[in-house]
Amino acid sequence: MHLTKLELQGFKTFAKKTQLSFLAPREDRKPITTVVGPNGSGKSNLADAIRWVLGEQSLKLLRGKKSEDIIFSGSEGRGRAGFAEVSLTFNNEDGAMPIDYSQVVITRRLFRDGNSEYLLNDSKVRLNDIQLLLAQANVGQRSYSVIGQGMIDHILVSTPEERKAFFDDATGVKQFQIKRHEAMLKLKRTHENLADVEMLLTEIEPRLRSLKRQASRLEKRGEVEAQLHTLEEQYYGAQWWTLVDQLEEVRQRFSTAESEIHTERAELKALEQEAEKIERTDTQEDTGLQTLQQQYRTLQRERNTLRDEQFKTEKEIELTKVRAQSNWAPLPLIKILDEVKALTTGLKGLRTIQALPEILKAIDALLHRSQDLSKRLERPNPQDIKPDPKLTKTLKDLKEKETHLVDQLKQLEQEIDSYATKEKTVRTELIESQRTLREKQTQIHLLENRRNTLQIDLARYEERQQNLIREMDEFMKDRAVNVRTERGTTETIGQEAYAEIQRLRYKLELIGGIDPEIIQEYEEIRERYEFLDVQVKDLHGALRSTEKVIKELDEQISKQSKKAFSKINKEFQRYFKLLFGGGSCALVNVTREEIDEDEQEGVTPERAFADTGEAEREKEDRIEEELEKHQSPIIGVDIQATPPGKRMKALNLLSGGERALTSIALVSAIMAVNPAPFVVLDEVDAALDESNTTRFANILEELSANSQFIIITHNRATMEKADLLYGVTMSDDGVSNLLSVHLEDVAQGNTARR
Repeated sequence: MHLTKLELQGFKTFAKKTQLSFLAPREDRKPITTVVGPNGSGKSNLADAIRWVLGEQSLKLLRGKKSEDIIFSGSEGRGRAGFAEVSLTFNNEDGAMPIDYSQVVITRRLFRDGNSEYLLNDSKVRLNDIQLLLAQANVGQRSYSVIGQGMIDHILVSTPEERKAFFDDATGVKQFQIKRHEAMLKLKRTHENLADVEMLLTEIEPRLRSLKRQASRLEKRGEVEAQLHTLEEQYYGAQWWTLVDQLEEVRQRFSTAESEIHTERAELKALEQEAEKIERTDTQEDTGLQTLQQQYRTLQRERNTLRDEQFKTEKEIELTKVRAQSNWAPLPLIKILDEVKALTTGLKGLRTIQALPEILKAIDALLHRSQDLSKRLERPNPQDIKPDPKLTKTLKDLKEKETHLVDQLKQLEQEIDSYATKEKTVRTELIESQRTLREKQTQIHLLENRRNTLQIDLARYEERQQNLIREMDEFMKDRAVNVRTERGTTETIGQEAYAEIQRLRYKLELIGGIDPEIIQEYEEIRERYEFLDVQVKDLHGALRSTEKVIKELDEQISKQSKKAFSKINKEFQRYFKLLFGGGSCALVNVTREEIDEDEQEGVTPERAFADTGEAEREKEDRIEEELEKHQSPIIGVDIQATPPGKRMKALNLLSGGERALTSIALVSAIMAVNPAPFVVLDEVDAALDESNTTRFANILEELSANSQFIIITHNRATMEKADLLYGVTMSDDGVSNLLSVHLEDVAQGNTARR
């Protein structure tokens, strides 16, 4: 690979489009191109242009202060340029650049508005792509490929750390260094992402545990509710349909009793009409019998009134029992707990009692208390409920009055029967009629008693039904309608089922109310936690993969660097002795332990007083510790040089010429071991005397076997080695111009060309 063309437009003093073409390599060596011209003509701008297009970002190295300084700023005779553009054309027929082009054109363009772009064969690319491509071809903008004006001894005055970057280019590991740098950046980002994700997991985990407990309780609540609903449907369904059947049976019996009473009353009415007829036909009026009959009817009416009042009272008592049962509720939880605690305390107190009678007395008290608690927790039966004492007393009084009336009626019946016996022959028909009426009334009274009993039962069942409806609606909500409309089993379910229902309700009360949205939140948090957990595993995998890549790159860099460094050290000694006519020199690797602690990067005041949180600083410290594990033990390169006749080794004791010769020896050694495709030297021989210039020129001729040289110089000895010479002049309008001379053409008598 070699450089075939350099094109500039608007770059510094090259306002108009300018092109430098370079000769193709010969069989024995590559051509040497020199650029000459007076001071201030702009010839060093050519070296800056090459450095810039190769990706240089430092304006200081480009001899500028701001980016627009590299764009032609105009002069008295010419306006300023709107952009700067530099293109390098490479012959890539040997495939030194890993790209499928035999000719590669790299272009960099900068506009005055600050926008810039890189082009590779007219296609936009990133700077990183350019740098990696050049590194793979052993070309770098900060290495020995381009040594600018006054930079020949920069490698000597640099710190060991800065010098190491130069030697990374020199040993040909720059492409691996770029990949390693990208891997380290990826490793750092991965550590940062991992720390962020782990921090999120730390924040989420307590909330997830809390939600999990609540979700578990809610699931348990769901199981209890399902069991409770099933049991409620069975219990209330059996209660409801059993009650419906009982109501239907009582209604039928009540209807039958009503029909019988209606029939008997119709017969009684007929008998009364017949008796009245007999009485009207009887001309002899017996006031004594009529008086008895009148008294008997009056007592019957009083008895009927008492029976109605008695019936209403009995009905109210029964309804009171039913209502009391429906309004019953178990003790509140707090009272149950108080009673249990009291029983527990009482049982513990038995240990302190010594006398047997006192122990038995205490046991009886505890037994009585536990039995009382058990009764208060069980649902009472209607028969066990004591009615209102007032109602009971009223019913008792009514029954006593009825008993007294019954006795009076029996006495009147006996008197009527006795009177009838005396007057049997006279009033036989009338007396028989009255007896039949009394028997019929007695039968009607018996039927009415049975009807009233049935009516009380009917009222009791209806009240139970209403109470059951209210209870079902309260506890079962919408499910109650289905239970009341769809007939299920009528198998009797005892109080054990109701006790189990109460136990399940109490269990739900202990679990407490939980927002159903907890499940949704739990699922969302769980999914996020699992996603982050997977991310952590992926990040750990990425860390292992990246660390493996870094390790492989480190091994390759170490192996190649060690081998090339040894060769460069050997060639450095050879060229040093060639230039100085003797003396000694050496390249020494500097390890991390050898650097003074004061020179190490520590905690800066900005870092110490940064307005960051403790957690953030701890995260940064952890990441730095992890990254330090992958730092190379060699962090710099030291140079030792002792010219002939001297004993010092420190570089700062060398003169300007000695530093230049040492730098040239080192650069020559590097180019001999790892030759670059092309090398740009900007007045590196300016500090050399005539004899050393000749030696330098001979070295260049030797090195041109492997590298293409573009040399900006004022020295005649260097010009004599050139195959192509460009002259740079500057016109009155401040624009640099080129004049090219092919030295073979000059030897044949031709003239220079512009």
